[in-house]
Amino acid sequence: MSQQSQIIADQLADLLHNAPQDGVTANAVGLITPVLSAIASKLGHPSYFMLQSEQSNWLMTTLSNRDSPEIEKNVVYAYCSQTAANVERLQVGDPKLVCVEIGVIDILFQLLGLKAVDSLIFFDQVNNSQAGVEISNADLQSLCEKQIKRVKSSHLTRTKSKLAAHIA
Repeated sequence: MSQQSQIIADQLADLLHNAPQDGVTANAVGLITPVLSAIASKLGHPSYFMLQSEQSNWLMTTLSNRDSPEIEKNVVYAYCSQTAANVERLQVGDPKLVCVEIGVIDILFQLLGLKAVDSLIFFDQVNNSQAGVEISNADLQSLCEKQIKRVKSSHLTRTKSKLAAHIA
């Protein structure tokens, strides 16, 4: 197992460990960890630097479509280095912004709860903030929903098989 894979596995374990143990939440989080893991493993780094307010709100940027300016989407940028994030912080010019390092699993998991954010854009190269990997919130939501349905369907099929074997 590579060092990055181990760090991602540790982040997933922490996510599960810190989920509320109410009999529902931890189970739901456990169902989507394969989705989070698959996406995280395709990115270049186990953690990224984010710009956020002193209240821990991520800096959101509204982008307009070049051909149709009325079409907009809200994105959050994640940088592979503190230097790249700080360059962006200085360009924004808001002295109240801070740069924080966050594990990729936590970033993806938090995206699920941010309805106002359409996408995360991960920059994996220090000196190239033009080419990033975009993770759509809608796509992430859809993948998680499909994973939950797949697991529930599989569980239901196993339960029916056990019941049929018990009756026979």
